[in-house]
Amino acid sequence: MISSLKNNKKLLIAVPVAVALIAALAVVMTLTKPYAVYADGTKVEHPYAVEAGGEELFLVKDSATAEKVIETVMDKYSPSGAQINSITVDKKLSSEAAHLKRGSEPETVMTADEAVDYVLTQNSTDDPLFCVTISSEVGSLQNVEAGKTYEDNKDMYEGDQKVKSEGKNGNQIVTNQVVSVNGSVMTSEVVDTAVVSEAVNSVIYKGTKEKKEEVTASASGDKSSSSMGGTVLGSGSGAAVASYGLQFVGNPYVSGGTSLTNGADCSGFTQSVYARFGISLPRTSGAQAGVGKGVSYSEAKAGDLICYSGHVAIYIGGGKIVHAANSRKGICVSNAKYAPILTVRRIIE
Repeated sequence: MISSLKNNKKLLIAVPVAVALIAALAVVMTLTKPYAVYADGTKVEHPYAVEAGGEELFLVKDSATAEKVIETVMDKYSPSGAQINSITVDKKLSSEAAHLKRGSEPETVMTADEAVDYVLTQNSTDDPLFCVTISSEVGSLQNVEAGKTYEDNKDMYEGDQKVKSEGKNGNQIVTNQVVSVNGSVMTSEVVDTAVVSEAVNSVIYKGTKEKKEEVTASASGDKSSSSMGGTVLGSGSGAAVASYGLQFVGNPYVSGGTSLTNGADCSGFTQSVYARFGISLPRTSGAQAGVGKGVSYSEAKAGDLICYSGHVAIYIGGGKIVHAANSRKGICVSNAKYAPILTVRRIIE
């Protein structure tokens, strides 16, 4: 009986001790339970791992955040406003509860924005985390430039032009089949073009009237003859005239124009340059070929007019001229002998 009582007493003591030990162990287990942390130190007890091909890339707070990161990355790689035909990824993307190790340093958890930035940065390197290939159709509105149509005008001299009606540019939608990898375009091919508005060509009058003054000059060529007579119209520095004309190189050619800044044709250019020095020249190149004093090309000096068939320029010396060449070149410097010379006219002495 006494032995039985002793055994019962031991049992009564052992049970509370075991319970206490189990409780203490539970506390220890709770205190040592693994966790992850944000950059600011905030704990996350049940983070999710985002994986590519079974390889862990990073940790986020939960499965919803993992799905948001993957969806945002796909949106970043999709062309804006495009019709997506297909999206393929070279590695399977997935997320699952992270397996944290007890007793090790806490792993870092990324916010959704941090995770997206990390993926985009790494995927732009030569060793991407994974590759997203997107096939899509992208449409863009493009300008269609108006062309030019020319009409003969018998009331205008040869070489002269005048705008009859202004043109109007059109628009079209061009659709490209685009294949991109991680947002970089690999191939782009036009698959469709739809006209939104037709371009309307400008209409330009082109003179056909023969210039009789130039025929006379042409017959004389570069030789001294009666066509090379005449008198100078003023005095001053031909070099100053040439220098003044050079200030407008690069400005536009405009048929019928006389503005040195906004645009002039060949005779409008020479007329306006000489007007700066108080000398009034005729408006057309043909008429200008008959003014001043005729000299041979070998005697030409800066400031002289160099006259061609349907064109006129100012000699600047060294075998060069400054002139309003055409709509493509505008006011520029050229070789004086780029075309046959009809006559050289000295305007000031």
